Amino acid sequence: MKQAERVLKYMRDFGSITQLEAMKDLGCMRLGARVYDLKREGYNIRRDMETSKNRYGEDTSYARYRLVE
Repeated sequence: MKQAERVLKYMRDFGSITQLEAMKDLGCMRLGARVYDLKREGYNIRRDMETSKNRYGEDTSYARYRLVE
């Protein structure tokens, strides 16, 4: 199974995926590239930007990708 297929399955199973989840759960270091690959194959994937605090209490932003079916 290709990484892009794993990312697609993850979004279907869990509803969304972030870079941290992709790295920890799938071993995927380039989530944006895999999402790009899936979009080129015709999948409709939405990106929402989220904000949370890092370990130093600073705001940090990250993308959460969702499959729109």
